[in-house]
Order: sequence, then C-alpha cells, then structure tokens
Amino acid sequence: MKALYPTRMVSRTWRDAIDSTPLLWNVVSSSVPLRVNITAIQRSCNCPLNIYLTRHTLRYSQIDYNGFLELVAKEIGRWSIGRLYLRSPDSDVYSQYFTSPAPLLRHLRVSSDGWEGPLIPVTLFSGIAPRLEDLEIDAVPIDWTPSFIHGLKDLSILNMTEAQLSTQQVLDILASIPSLENLGLCDSTFDHHLQSSQARPALIQFPSLKGIELRGVNTEAAEIILSSIQAPNCLSLAIVDGGSDEIGPSSFYESALSHFNDFQRLTLSSNDVSVLYFFDETMEWECRSTSRLEFELAIPYNTPAIGVEWITRVIGLGTQEVVHTLEVLLNHGSLSDDDLAAYYSFARCQSVTKLRLHPDHMFAGPIIELLGTWRESDDGTGRLPAFPGLKVLVLGTSEGWTLDDLEVLVSRRFGERDDSISQKIPDLKIIFHVSQYSDYDPRPKPDVAQLQRLRAAKGVENLTRDRKHPAAGMLAVVYEDDVEL
Repeated sequence: MKALYPTRMVSRTWRDAIDSTPLLWNVVSSSVPLRVNITAIQRSCNCPLNIYLTRHTLRYSQIDYNGFLELVAKEIGRWSIGRLYLRSPDSDVYSQYFTSPAPLLRHLRVSSDGWEGPLIPVTLFSGIAPRLEDLEIDAVPIDWTPSFIHGLKDLSILNMTEAQLSTQQVLDILASIPSLENLGLCDSTFDHHLQSSQARPALIQFPSLKGIELRGVNTEAAEIILSSIQAPNCLSLAIVDGGSDEIGPSSFYESALSHFNDFQRLTLSSNDVSVLYFFDETMEWECRSTSRLEFELAIPYNTPAIGVEWITRVIGLGTQEVVHTLEVLLNHGSLSDDDLAAYYSFARCQSVTKLRLHPDHMFAGPIIELLGTWRESDDGTGRLPAFPGLKVLVLGTSEGWTLDDLEVLVSRRFGERDDSISQKIPDLKIIFHVSQYSDYDPRPKPDVAQLQRLRAAKGVENLTRDRKHPAAGMLAVVYEDDVEL
C-alpha cells in the first residue's frame, strides 16, 4: 500500500493507471492512516479486501482504533483475508463489529493478549463464512458452529485455557471438519477430564490430513486427541509436549503414537537420517525432511526405559529394522537397572552411527562398559558388538569414566572380532569433547602415553580432541614420526 503513493508520482499516466486498477487497492491496513484506507476502499470498487490489524501497529503507532474497526466492519461482505489483533479482548468488540456474514472470507486469524470478558463464546460473522478454509484462533473463545468450520482445510488453535476449551470440545471440532489438511494446537491447556457418561472417543478419520502439530499442549489432552484421530496420508508430525504434574505419561507412547508408527518408519527410510536425544525425563527425536516426510517429537516419560523401549520397537531389530543413519545423544544423571536393560536391548540397533555422552554425569561408565559387550545377532549370522554400526563416539569430560575404561572398551570391542566379522564392524573415531573451562578442572590431565596407545589400538580410526575455545599454547599441528613430509 505504501509503495503505491511514490509510484503514482512517476507520471500522470502511471497515476491514472494505478488509480483505475481496483486490485492494487484491495489491502486495508492499520499501518497506514485512516484516510488512506478510506481511499483504498473507494478505489478497490468491488474487489475482495485483505484486512490487517496488527499487534505492532497497535503498540507503536497512533491509529484510530475504533475508527479502523468501524471502517472495515462496513465491508465484511467483501473480506477475503482477515488478520485481526484486538486490543480489547472482550465480547463487546465482537458483538459490535463482527456480526455480519462474510461470504467471501477465505483466511481468518483472530488474536488477543488474553480474554478479559465472560467466558461466553463469541459468534463470528453470525456463523456464516461459506468459503472459509484457513482459521487461526489465538486466546479468543469462539462459537465453533459446525457450519462455520465445516469447509476448513487449515486449523490452528493457540493459547487456550481449560476454562475456554476442553479436550472433548476439540474432538467435536475436529469431527466437524472432514477435509482438514493441517492441524495446529499450540501453547494450550485443554480440560482433559471426560464426564462419566462420555465413552472413549471413536477414531476420527482424516484422509486429507497432511500436517499435525501439537506444541505446548498438556500431555493428557495430547494423548486423548492423538489416540482419537487417524491420518493415513500424514506427511509431517510435530509433538512437543507441554508437560503435566498430574498424570505420568507412561502410556502416552502406545496409546497416542502407535498408529503413527508406520508413518515414522516410512519417514526414516525416506530421509535416511534421524537425531535422537535421551534425557532423564524426556526424549527428543527429529527426522527432518529431505523428502516430503518429517517428524519432530519431544515427549516426557516417567523413566528413560519407557522411551528407549518405544524407540526400539519403532525402529525394529534384525530383519525388521529400518536401517538408516541414527545419531544419539545421552544425557542422564544416573541410570537404573531397568534403564540399563533397555539400553542393552537398544544396543542391538545397527543404525546408530554416532553416540555422544554428555559430560559431567556418572552414567557414562555403564554405557562405555555396554559398548564393549557382544551378543548373538538377531539374524543368527554370528556375534556382534553393541551398536555394531557405531563409527563415532564423543565423550565429554566426566568422573564417570577414565582412559582405563576406554582401553578396556577398545580391547573388548575389537580384540574379539575375527575375519568373518571384521568386515561388518567399522573402526571407531573417538572424540574428546573438552569444556572451555577445562583449564580449571582439578582432575589430573590425561596420560600422553596412554593416549598414544589408544590411538594405535586395533579398531581405533583416530582419537581427537574437540574444543570450541582452544587453549593458549595448544599445538595447531601434530606430526607423526613415521610420516614423511
């Protein structure tokens, strides 16, 4: 809009051409003076209008707020796009300005900083917007009339509270939108307590649903919603949990995600790379798109064993494994016997090529011991070490392991293999990740002779130190005595 005025000054011909082209004047925005918007509406004739009332202009510009609302409310019948950030989040604003039907409206976003009025849902446009296909509602309780939302393809609900929307209402909303293609539920806490008369919801089928995003939604509500929908043609799944203190999410993985397992396996095989993080109370798993398929998960658990066992089932073992490049980071304060047992089972996975142990924790010792173990392969072809595809091991500074432990690992992992197995096990790159504060570490420096033995050991491709902030006096290049220059 702002660019039109200097362009009109080029010449009289340009000015007349611009002024007589209605499509150039179909934007009404709070970022320009009210008189400019009045002129735009007049020159746009009967063209559909794009309406923008933004948070930025309300905060940093001196605009006639009510005047703008009155102006655009008179033209609701011509709205095609509406992006409204309302300064006064109460029902009076909606009942005063947004009651007329919107027959041309296709995209609508309504938001506010918070709802201050009574929790009575407001009815937008008298519930009449037959062409509406994209709807985003942020912190505003509306009347979810089935006829108003039936034709939606994209739905986003943000910043809702338990008092504004329940899980059952969300399911009722979804059941009213058979052609939904993208669903986003973000930063919301939905009341998840079903009434005693309410049975577990039946599966809602979404043959066109391609994208599912739940970020910051309470665990219990997310579990009910995900377990109640089926999207056989899903292309993108993002679940970043909002957490809860009421119920431990130990059953979440099976009830909420079991019917997405085939999608995840297909995504892994299509993209060939995924990154997995295990923490004490949550796991994160990402498989970014190099094709059209992708997923991002960040989900809590009661114990790491729950997440590790679920990951193992999804990836599969033996002939059922979805072989791909899997990078794993472990960051635990400690591990229980059940957690270790789960990791011993997960260690049969051949896809893990890089393993990183976070520094300053005591769990590293048992994991290093695990890496030196062998077991019968799942396909019955012989014995294999833990994580047989491992190529890179990154170790942070920790009291949980010593160079002695590392020498034992190397001797057990590579000293036992024979010619028939040696072709299956890659050599190992060992990287010491050194903190920028390592110069203040009271522990003794590593023994140089022992480091040299490790570098020369069978199965060790190389041993290096990774330090983001090199220490003063640190050698930039090290020459081997047996290398000719």
